[in-house]
Amino acid sequence: MKGLFITGTDTDIGKTRITEALIHAFVARGERVAGLKPIAAGCHRTPVGLRNDDALTMMRQANVELPYETVNPYAFEPPIAPHIAAAEVGVEMDPDVIQGVV
Repeated sequence: MKGLFITGTDTDIGKTRITEALIHAFVARGERVAGLKPIAAGCHRTPVGLRNDDALTMMRQANVELPYETVNPYAFEPPIAPHIAAAEVGVEMDPDVIQGVV
């Protein structure tokens, strides 16, 4: 299998939980697995930049190491819908960037 893309139309509907369960299942089967969260809002500031807890959890569960910037290329601090957070901070998200990581 090349990949899966989990999507949903709202926040807090279980996209990340499903992704984490799939990562766990595929790792248990011996598959090479990386989880991606291309767009995340509600990120926290760290000495190395904005970080999202869900993206960090997926990175820990995966058995393929990727740089954080690949796992989560669009990270926003405001804990609001990502497209609104992007507009608030003046970032125009490029679908090619997202497609490039998936």
